[in-house]
Amino acid sequence: MTLSNDQLLYILRDHGVSDVLNIKRTEPDARSRATLTKIDLCTKHNGVLSLLEKCTKSNGIPYENRIYKYFFTKEVSIPKVMFNEYDEAKGEGILLMVDLSSTHNNIADWKVPIDSGKLANIIEVISQFHAVSWGSEELLVPKHLENVGEYLKHIDYLERDYLEFRRQQTYNLGEDHFRIYEQSLIGLRENAQYHLDRISSYRNITYIHGDLNVCNLLYPTTDHAKPVIIDLEAVKVGLCTDDFVMLFVHDLFHGGEETFRIFDQYYRSLCAKIKNEYTYMQFVEDVRISIMEGIFFPIKLLVHYGIKDEELIWKSINAYNALVKNNIASIHSKLGGFD
Repeated sequence: MTLSNDQLLYILRDHGVSDVLNIKRTEPDARSRATLTKIDLCTKHNGVLSLLEKCTKSNGIPYENRIYKYFFTKEVSIPKVMFNEYDEAKGEGILLMVDLSSTHNNIADWKVPIDSGKLANIIEVISQFHAVSWGSEELLVPKHLENVGEYLKHIDYLERDYLEFRRQQTYNLGEDHFRIYEQSLIGLRENAQYHLDRISSYRNITYIHGDLNVCNLLYPTTDHAKPVIIDLEAVKVGLCTDDFVMLFVHDLFHGGEETFRIFDQYYRSLCAKIKNEYTYMQFVEDVRISIMEGIFFPIKLLVHYGIKDEELIWKSINAYNALVKNNIASIHSKLGGFD
């Protein structure tokens, strides 16, 4: 399923582009869940207009096409979509969007600490992404959050991966480190009923990106442009802090106190945008839950995909020690508290 040149020209005319002289396509780049094709359009007055055609395929709900339709009416910083169609019978879809590669770069090569101005811009974009769907019930919850039984089964899978990781790991972890994973499993199980009650009532939860790593956040190369969140393939209902743990623990960990400053800055930004009361203590608890579950992510990478990332293991452990094992509220009180 792909767009012909005639279909492409018709779509462009709807967007006020009618002076196309030439259409140039790259070879399709096939990935696990989509095929990407870059399209450069030479126009009389605008020079070169670069687009990205993304052919999606799913045997289930067409999440990405559906998610882009949902956010199309929201004020969020995502790629501009010019065409979005899904064929239910074939299980295939097409997204045609503006290619941002000439105006934005991902932040994979950024080093910590991040410049305060850039950090503020990123936090603003992420908090707005979360705020527009705060408490929304339009998207179904993922299977492992459908009920307590499914969630406990999910935790059992985390434990199974942990036990396999413990058997084969070569990172010189000691019993005190293994105890972190075991205490996290206990904490997640103890909190299961409350967590699922909250999820089922859509209370202080939102649509999270689900894969908010440094490759899925683009920063502008020019002034007066915003960072952009891309690749909405894994969007799901969840805790807003899940996205932040992925980005600011797994990728851009600043150490204990500085990372909590970043979480605190995000909390302030989010609360300025939502109408529902999201208490600080609930936010603190969400940080704890997200870290307790997030520490199993690098284990999954090793056990299921053979990806050995020792740095990610230690980031997770250090984040747990700084923000879960130690009293996170006392850390915050040292930073001045929330006004």
